[in-house]
Amino acid sequence: MPLMRRVIGGVSRRLGRPELLAAVYPTARQALHEEIAIGAVLASSLRSDATYIDVGTNRGQVLREAVRVAPGGRHVAFEPIPGLAAEIARTFPQVDCRQIALGAHAGSEEFCHFKTLDGWSGLRRSPEVSDERGAPEYITVQVSTLDAEIGELRPAVIKIDVEGAEHDVLEGARSVLSELRPVVIFEHVASAAALYDAPPAACWDLLAELDYQVFAVTGAGPFTRSDFAENTSVVNWLARPLLGVPSP
Repeated sequence: MPLMRRVIGGVSRRLGRPELLAAVYPTARQALHEEIAIGAVLASSLRSDATYIDVGTNRGQVLREAVRVAPGGRHVAFEPIPGLAAEIARTFPQVDCRQIALGAHAGSEEFCHFKTLDGWSGLRRSPEVSDERGAPEYITVQVSTLDAEIGELRPAVIKIDVEGAEHDVLEGARSVLSELRPVVIFEHVASAAALYDAPPAACWDLLAELDYQVFAVTGAGPFTRSDFAENTSVVNWLARPLLGVPSP
């Protein structure tokens, strides 16, 4: 069976058919379910002219779907790795691509760029990636907050995937969340969040304070604080605002 899985994995990657790998790997199956669910959230939440914000764009995997669903929208992509930011700008000329990281405060910080595993890059180095696997380089990046960057835009959906720094990004987006009430798709893995000294329930606490409910992006929920903190299977989450404005 291990040999067969390796063969299927190779075929899956060559053909661009992730469902083949998902057939034999539970984690790949979960990832595929979440990918499909994110597409459904975008389709149901974005009008054709709606604004979408992508924090931690990487190569535009989710951005591409948002542009397809909302071709007339004003979209903004935040990607601090210079090469990836340039690639996004070339691939999506209609998108405002900003070569900065987002966090809780503005400034400049050291950033660990894994040249061969760029999806694991971040303001804190992941201990799961060795030098041999990741070929890390350390670069200085500019950091801003979503509150400072949003201007007159009124995003309908914000996606955040920043390898553990999601709570910092949410902290820097309090005004956006409380005033504009977008839907938020965010990655959360407790071990990655711990790199930023964020307790397992930190994202849930901040969102609940702003009158958001938290679901798995696949639809399960809403999650209680303890269920969110203890969950080890969900990677991508959905925060949905309650009706009206948050409580004073």
